[in-house]
Amino acid sequence: MNAILGGWMCGYAMAILSTLALTYLAIQPGPQEAIKKYLDVPGVLLAVPFSIGTGVTWTMGGMLLGSFYQLGHFDEKPGALGAPSWVFLLFIAAVAWLPMPILFLFSRRFWWIWVGMSVSFLGLFGWLMPVLAER
Repeated sequence: MNAILGGWMCGYAMAILSTLALTYLAIQPGPQEAIKKYLDVPGVLLAVPFSIGTGVTWTMGGMLLGSFYQLGHFDEKPGALGAPSWVFLLFIAAVAWLPMPILFLFSRRFWWIWVGMSVSFLGLFGWLMPVLAER
């Protein structure tokens, strides 16, 4: 049960970071023109739907990752690099870097957001969630 709650907490932290990143992207000149063209609303007003959507999505995803950690018995695997399970850390690292090529094709200008979100995902779900699961 601790793994599922830890996943929920990490998912909520990821939702806050995603809301900040998506709101920042929505107020940039290029994306803001596309948003006004299709939705006819200012980009800043999308912060509330972003917050609700990312909150639901990331917390549910976090609970699924916590369940996966618990059901896969990753807590019994040896640790590495400060993480309780090196196998789960490797899995999370692979998932964290999976969208990077597509995001870099989408926009290289925001590379720091893509890398920051991937590193946050790796830190929250690869290190913090397993530590919370053991408590």
